[in-house]
Amino acid sequence: MTGDPLEHVIAFWKPMMEVPAVGAPGNVLEPAQTPGHGFGAMAPASEPRRYTIVDGPDRIRIFAAVEPIGAVPPSATVVAEVLDDTGTPYSYVLRHSDNGAVVVPFDPTRAIEAFWHEDYLPRSRRSALPKPLLSFYYTVAKRFMPAVVRQWLRRRLAHRALASPDMLTWPMDQDLDLLQRFLLKALMLAAGRTEVEFVWFWPDRHPWAVTLTHDVETGNGLARVPHVAELERKRGLRSSFNMVPRDYEVPDALVQDLTGDGFEIGVHGYTHDGLLFSSRAVFDERTGTIEAAARRWGAVGFRSPATYRNPDWLPLLPFEYDSSYSNTAPCEPQPGGCGSFFPFAVGRMTELPITLPQDHTLFELLQESGPGTWLSVLSAIKASHGMACVLAHPDPAEGYMGMPENQLAYEAVLDEVAASDAWKALPRDVARWWRARAEASPEAGALMERASLGTARLDAAGRLEIVPPPA
Repeated sequence: MTGDPLEHVIAFWKPMMEVPAVGAPGNVLEPAQTPGHGFGAMAPASEPRRYTIVDGPDRIRIFAAVEPIGAVPPSATVVAEVLDDTGTPYSYVLRHSDNGAVVVPFDPTRAIEAFWHEDYLPRSRRSALPKPLLSFYYTVAKRFMPAVVRQWLRRRLAHRALASPDMLTWPMDQDLDLLQRFLLKALMLAAGRTEVEFVWFWPDRHPWAVTLTHDVETGNGLARVPHVAELERKRGLRSSFNMVPRDYEVPDALVQDLTGDGFEIGVHGYTHDGLLFSSRAVFDERTGTIEAAARRWGAVGFRSPATYRNPDWLPLLPFEYDSSYSNTAPCEPQPGGCGSFFPFAVGRMTELPITLPQDHTLFELLQESGPGTWLSVLSAIKASHGMACVLAHPDPAEGYMGMPENQLAYEAVLDEVAASDAWKALPRDVARWWRARAEASPEAGALMERASLGTARLDAAGRLEIVPPPA
């Protein structure tokens, strides 16, 4: 273990409390070490695996190296069980009765990063097709394969992915957010606190946030951008349109009209062939065109075509934020997901994960109809005080909101958002707020302009309640 195991927990919550450390530097305990007062974590040398933390009704899946604890010491009580992938108790989160110390049998920092880095996915499952086939598909097969065959192939792969035990829950996953809540609870227990204030997630006391985004795949989609903008404008909403530099010509007048009216322009790769991250040579060759498009359009945000992503290369692009990750995306060409409704850092960039299912996934691959899934996930995000990052495509193609029946579903989402108490913000504003909050200490964060304090409370049964600041 390196660094502070509570680093990401403190950065996420910004609690207004002194962090209770267990004696050893970095709160790190050896297996046989007797804990002192406070919070401690173990650093097992084993390989990370899938486990489930059972905390009352919550079952939180993690991917981590966990120190086995076969029997609960007489001097400790169980805060939570840790089960292995067969459902057998493997370890425990313990609270020691003599001094109140709480010890978790894994490194919280590494467990959180495993979601951000999508480490829970075996390497063989990190692409819907093997790498050689992927390049062949985009460079040759896609141009000559009949649309009905491509459609059949994508649907088959999507349903296979949904059935895989390797993937996160669909259509939403909250494992990382539940892990963060559990770790705050453990920290409060270690400090002997039943209530703590923290720097609230969103500005101006908003209980949750919504940001609207669009990926414009084709010239036909570009022609429909003014129509989509008008749908949002008449509801008092604004969004971001991500454009592809090499696939169609984007008129400067359109960019000026949109940005002058409060919309945002982002860059959607180089060309929509899904090969940007196929090799470092391809990536380096295409970066110049991407940078030129960002300068021309005044873009500070990026989304990769088909949401392909490489966390090591993404920060090399000239953007403040990226939005190529998802909350859960088993059906994407690069499957995965972060299991969270909140932004996080990818190197120097802020990541705004797509937290509602994409229109193409719902309406084309899974053949759903209507706004039902969108609205149910939106409701869950609101209840979790998270960020709804919506992605819908203007293009008039099967599965996209350019089709009349899918536009009606999108309009239902717009109506729900417009009538809500969410912070309705452009993605660049969400990214800038989250970065400023993340970089501030809890004390400095509380003093930020537009900031406020929320409250975390433990009830008599040990359940954590998150209370937003009063409106």
